[in-house]
Amino acid sequence: MRKLVVTENSTVDGVIDMAGGWFDPRDNQVDRSDITAALTEQREAADALLVGRNTFVDFREVWPKQTDDTTGVSDYLGLR
Repeated sequence: MRKLVVTENSTVDGVIDMAGGWFDPRDNQVDRSDITAALTEQREAADALLVGRNTFVDFREVWPKQTDDTTGVSDYLGLR
């Protein structure tokens, strides 16, 4: 039996939203190397990715357009 691992990024007050850019892995203005490292570790341990409709729509709009993605997400999603 496989494990289902849920990763949620939220603020201390429980907000799960990219509004205001507080969690944008493409933003190089802030050092997010710790977040990128954790997400890379999770991604490399996974053999599938399951997202909801809203996340799928967001991914479909954003990631295919990334030409300088240093996070590895585009490669993981098979967009390169």
